[in-house]
Amino acid sequence: MGSHMKKILIISQNFYPEIGSAANRTKFLFQKLSERNQVTLITTDPRYPNQNLYKQDDFWEEALDETRVIRVKPRTKKYANNILKRFLFYLEVMLQFIRAIVGQGKDTDTVYISTPPISVGVAGLFAKRFLKARLIVEVRDLWPETLIGVKRWNNRFFLGFAYWLENKIYHQADEIVVNSEGFVDYIIAKGISKQKIHFIPNSLTEAEFECSATQNRVNDKETKTIIYTGNVGLAQEMDGFFELAARFKANEAITFKIIGYGFKLQEIKQRLQQYQLTNVTILPPQKRSQVLQEIGKADVAYVTLVDHPIFEKVIPGKIIDYMGMGVPIIGNVSGYSSCVIEKANCGYTFQHNQIDEMYQKVKELVENPEMAQRIGCNGYQYAYQHHRWQQNFKKMEGIIDCGK
Repeated sequence: MGSHMKKILIISQNFYPEIGSAANRTKFLFQKLSERNQVTLITTDPRYPNQNLYKQDDFWEEALDETRVIRVKPRTKKYANNILKRFLFYLEVMLQFIRAIVGQGKDTDTVYISTPPISVGVAGLFAKRFLKARLIVEVRDLWPETLIGVKRWNNRFFLGFAYWLENKIYHQADEIVVNSEGFVDYIIAKGISKQKIHFIPNSLTEAEFECSATQNRVNDKETKTIIYTGNVGLAQEMDGFFELAARFKANEAITFKIIGYGFKLQEIKQRLQQYQLTNVTILPPQKRSQVLQEIGKADVAYVTLVDHPIFEKVIPGKIIDYMGMGVPIIGNVSGYSSCVIEKANCGYTFQHNQIDEMYQKVKELVENPEMAQRIGCNGYQYAYQHHRWQQNFKKMEGIIDCGK
């Protein structure tokens, strides 16, 4: 560790007590870096997936030093459907972030930003200049690529500007941290040297691994559960999950569970009623510890991404959580996600149209507890080897510490 305590400013739109892997990752960084440095964090008030969720005390269970957290409160409300409102929301957040940065002492050593959204990127560029600090850019998603992938924005002028900004952010960064190896070549292609890019995947804490290890895997349970957790938004294609549920509908020993939130949740609830899929339960969003417990109790875990080349570079955080909880994975994913699942030998992935094959594999897993346990165990071991914060945080410290 460096000889003196560093002054670090973290800027992230997502943060505790929000749910989702972005907020979880930032919370961990904030806590760990605060042990030996003076850390300030700028974020928004919790609002992902919606603000009302955080009126429940349940989500605020951790003792976190809130005196070091600056939460801006944008006035622009619900922005998912209206593109103009969404733009105004990001603009407002960006301006509020910049105002908060101006209030920081000029002795900041390092600014660490977590992107997307782009508003955080712009705030980061401003912070680097204004505070004359090193800038570390964490890339959790290739923005604006994803916008094309979910077919949201196709305004040529807007996209041109977005790509120009993205380029500027990468070039201004002193170091870049990615959570998917799939991003590395993309960023190198923008003219960034490989030495500047560091792969630090989403990970689990020791306590989370312990919780998994103590989950007694009761294989002879009467009912088997296939679970899906997390975002049900524009990047997730849930048809495969419903197809499976429809095929298992006659089998009362098999249930399906979604612990989710997101843009398409209402649509999904309507579909359940329309197809009378009584074997699917939807639970409201829960805090991370509860979700991990639910995953640990399940027999098969499902993951999906829209079939688009852009999503071949990403890895959903839930894959790592599924592995860490030792549950076999069935997925409609390809590219990098599929490679990781294959490498870990912890599940099976299918194209979106391979419903028959996927159904057969799920059937095989629920009928062969030993096989399911073996595959789940492979996932646990892979996660323990590659996705422990205890190890991966050391890399992060190295990057923050000495400019490498």
